[in-house]
Amino acid sequence: MPLVYAVAVLTPVGQRVEDAALGGVRESDLFSSDTALNVISVPVILLLVVVIAAVALARRRLAVGLGAGVVVLASAATSTLVKRIAERPEIAESTTPNSFPSGHATIALAALFAVLMVTPRRFRPLVVVVGAAYAVFVANQTVVYGWHRVSDIIGACAIALFWVGAVRALGPRVDRGARGDRDGRRGPRRLVTWVLLVATGVTFLVGVAALVYGVSGGVHDHAAILVAGRMASSASVLAVVTIVWIADGMHHAARTDTEALPVR
Repeated sequence: MPLVYAVAVLTPVGQRVEDAALGGVRESDLFSSDTALNVISVPVILLLVVVIAAVALARRRLAVGLGAGVVVLASAATSTLVKRIAERPEIAESTTPNSFPSGHATIALAALFAVLMVTPRRFRPLVVVVGAAYAVFVANQTVVYGWHRVSDIIGACAIALFWVGAVRALGPRVDRGARGDRDGRRGPRRLVTWVLLVATGVTFLVGVAALVYGVSGGVHDHAAILVAGRMASSASVLAVVTIVWIADGMHHAARTDTEALPVR
């Protein structure tokens, strides 16, 4: 995250490249409703934490629920703190205020990771697909509306990834025990893994192609550059979700004594 901030925010070239996409915002506004963005608010965040704790308590995993709550609250607090500290210097005649990192994208990703922590493993393929789709939509919308730049989305990804990694490394064991932690069928997990990998690769390639088209010919095509920005934001979100999903697959439920007994 510090490297992204240094290059995209603290250099004239970085600011000009990102601001070039803002010129195509109105022409490329394909979604007229910002309902998905307005859902992310302080009351909703607090409600989400309560629901996560309730699910964890029902599964007798209160410690895991608390860890998931930490992922959401710490990510939100970090995003707010960084936005106040990491100011945007006026070195490229930018017309928009500081927006690094994106709080909306941070919460969307942190919520997904927290829900994954308290969800039984057999249901996680469905959760990650729905959650990833929503996070990508949120990231796209913030760029489409001109609320955020690509670096803001990447910064949000880094914050959410840091906290879920820290909690899973230092916090309670998420997958130990017998209650609802069966690994489930491998087919859905493998399918989701390939879907995430292919979606990330395709989105990245489309973004590169749009960027090359947008800067070729000597005159910037702002609409094409905006498409490149949207694809870069989507690829960043998908890449982080893929990393967490693959890492999640490395944690398997411990076998119970009953499961370990041979069948006779």
